[in-house]
Amino acid sequence: MLPLRSATLEERRRYYREEWDKRELPSFILHTLSLREFGFDHDGSGPSDRYNQFTTVEQLSDFLRNRAPYAVYGSVALYERPSERKGWLKSELVFDVDAKDLPIKSCDCSGGKVCEKCLEDARRITAMFGEALRSDLALREIYYVYSGRGFHIRVFDESVMKMGPTERGQVVEYITGGVIPTDMTMALGYSSIFRKRISRVFEMLDEKRLAKSGIATAAARKLMKEKEKVLVALRRGRMDEIESLEGIGEKTIERLLQFLARLNSEMVDGKVTIDTKRILRLPSSLHSAVSMKCVLIKDIESFCPEDAIPKFVLERGA
Repeated sequence: MLPLRSATLEERRRYYREEWDKRELPSFILHTLSLREFGFDHDGSGPSDRYNQFTTVEQLSDFLRNRAPYAVYGSVALYERPSERKGWLKSELVFDVDAKDLPIKSCDCSGGKVCEKCLEDARRITAMFGEALRSDLALREIYYVYSGRGFHIRVFDESVMKMGPTERGQVVEYITGGVIPTDMTMALGYSSIFRKRISRVFEMLDEKRLAKSGIATAAARKLMKEKEKVLVALRRGRMDEIESLEGIGEKTIERLLQFLARLNSEMVDGKVTIDTKRILRLPSSLHSAVSMKCVLIKDIESFCPEDAIPKFVLERGA
């Protein structure tokens, strides 16, 4: 079982004095350290200490060891003057997949809680989105980070780093499958992505959840009864095959697609991606709310959150 409980102030001090290692900072942070704004949350109320700049890793290290902050953040943007947040140069393209905020998952977690199951759901979604960025958008400089309660995708290709909010929003819509395409049957491109995304979500739905979409109870029951047939039709983009089912009309299909597209778009926090001045948890830092390390992931397919448990947690005992 993962720890997933808050770290005490003494545990935070111990972590930054005994465990934190500058060698765990990713190269993309080390090489741009002096161009980034750093933010800190000192008491769990949020990152109110902003506009910090460090010109060397040693300065950052001294700060962390002396202050043992509750949370540490670095900007996705690079600035000429980070301490003023001025002279914007460019920003990473980032995606935030938070296990606690997934609109549909294979566990019953609620109220901001996470468990191994929903973390695994988030990992699979992250890997799926990363593959779309690589295969469909031909992006190559893609990094994955475990945040402690979810995952970040951080993209450094020059072709995306100077994008504005509108273009970034379009990328979000594309990889999530958040917009219904005009032609569902196209074999390649966005239509294919959309069909894959809605099929995955529909497969996880039950009748109770589907009824909350605005679809009539009888129609929701019919769709669930014929779930395998509906899945095949969704994967092929053949809405006419769903409409041929008794009691399923054009309005029901329209509501179904809108509902599935909305669930798709909620798999990531779109506000994070379009915000070129966003700050994200710093890899190597401690997520104090759950006592887990925020770490760079070498292989998203084989990553296990247990690899991010700090030493002090293993020595806590019962």
